[in-house]
Amino acid sequence: MVRPQTYACRSSHALIRHPANPLANPAVQHRRRHFDGLFFDEFESASAWIRETGRLRLPPLSTRHVVIHAEYCPHPDAHGLEAGAPGIDVRVDGRPAAAARPAAPGPFTLEFNLPTADSAHRYTISLHLRGVVLTNLLAWLGRVTGFGPSQRFRTQNRNRQLRIHRVEADGEILFDFSNRHSPYSTAFARRQLKLGLNIAGYLTADLGIGESARCMVRAADAANLPSALIDLKLPVKNRRGDQAYASRLQTENPHEVNVIHLDPPGARDIDHHHGAAFRAGKYNIGYWAWELPEFPDAWTPYFDYYDEIWCPSDFVREAVAMKSPVPVITMPHAIAFPRPEEPVADLRARFGLPADRFLFLFIYDLNSYSARKNPQATIEAFRTSGLAGRGAALVIKTHSAKGNEEEIAALRADVADLPGTVLITDTLDRADLYRLEAACDCFVSLHRSEGFGLAIAECMYLGKPVIATDWSATAEYLDAHNGCPVRARAVTLDRNVGPYAKGQTWAEPDIHHAGEWMQRLFDDTGLRDRLGAAARATMEERFSPDVIGGRYRRRLEAIAIR
Repeated sequence: MVRPQTYACRSSHALIRHPANPLANPAVQHRRRHFDGLFFDEFESASAWIRETGRLRLPPLSTRHVVIHAEYCPHPDAHGLEAGAPGIDVRVDGRPAAAARPAAPGPFTLEFNLPTADSAHRYTISLHLRGVVLTNLLAWLGRVTGFGPSQRFRTQNRNRQLRIHRVEADGEILFDFSNRHSPYSTAFARRQLKLGLNIAGYLTADLGIGESARCMVRAADAANLPSALIDLKLPVKNRRGDQAYASRLQTENPHEVNVIHLDPPGARDIDHHHGAAFRAGKYNIGYWAWELPEFPDAWTPYFDYYDEIWCPSDFVREAVAMKSPVPVITMPHAIAFPRPEEPVADLRARFGLPADRFLFLFIYDLNSYSARKNPQATIEAFRTSGLAGRGAALVIKTHSAKGNEEEIAALRADVADLPGTVLITDTLDRADLYRLEAACDCFVSLHRSEGFGLAIAECMYLGKPVIATDWSATAEYLDAHNGCPVRARAVTLDRNVGPYAKGQTWAEPDIHHAGEWMQRLFDDTGLRDRLGAAARATMEERFSPDVIGGRYRRRLEAIAIR
């Protein structure tokens, strides 16, 4: 549909024969994804012109009615073959939508409705000039051959007379070519978005990477982001006993974005267990954790399965990004859960803990490599603190006892000389794990490296003082203001430990410094209270589901309007 409007051409602007094109600037090259084939000059600076065919790429829209505001603006140097306005044909995804050939100078519009499509469809509008074949050919001859009579056609003055000012969808501006540096309206596109994500992970498994996926569900819910929850079918050693989201599990992944919580090598098995269609046509994000400063070269092929990687900490992001051909972004875990309300005495009785002792707690998964989790350091620090005979005791909770019987036996031997030590090897559900954390006075983690440190963050959320190695991801949120950072020195691995290769670097915590922290917390109630309150505030302010979910939303918006 073509509607004439009041003539408003500003033809007095001077012509620059060889105008600079802002899109040639590398800083704005990325904007080509929204439009191409439209160019700017100083003849009519508040609009763009088309050499032959221009393309506009629309984001997924809930609106359907589109109006292109154009103008026939006679050029003072257009005469002979270049005189008169070219015609314009509009196509949507290759189908005719509108056409015009203005007979008189002035503005006009092209109006049409987009064809019905699913909500995720991205339309392409093509703007094709008619009546410019001969003058374009002569322009090409002038540029390529230097043929004298063709030189005057090189500036394509006939084409420049048909100007595109803006594109509207349901009355809102989607492209405004008066803003030549940023014609695309991301604000409009953002308002049109229907965001959502498919969260795939070990959502029922009792292990850290399973809790990683459950943390994401909490954050997505807090941000009101629709999510489809898919329990990964890939095999896992740990018990699948967490039923927190059992009622929401499904096999379909209807949203445009998949976020897959899986160790990098597991990527090769996704299609086998979930079918090739699971990843096909989606924007696939791998949620990866890694615990050392250098990402393994052997894992770089697994980037091919994803469009982007999310990581729980800057420490992980820096390691992964150094080897990654795709974007790598920090998306921390959301830390929030119902705090246990039972009296501490009842909680201690529930787990058979001594009622009258100051309890230092350490939790780790035997499948996460004891050499990295470093339980011996916690045991030795407690031993050197001298608190075992002064009213304090050590509580050690392990996961995955089955299959790791030798490590459990060695652990019992290590604590045999520490009276009152409690070793818990039973598998606990999340609610009981939080009760155990709440029942103890202080959490200790003298790890050699962490990709995030879920148990540390959980205990901080519960208002507990935490003693932790001052290195890797935990150093990003635990410091002397809200916890007890333990000095550490960098050491080089002298052997392979699971995926951690010889020659890599991790930390060796100072056992005596950790023991000193234990003594200070045991003796100073005020210190315990101050650190616990600050720790809780850190988690609530920086890692709440609202905060982390807001990060998801902003990133999904950026992906969707790309």
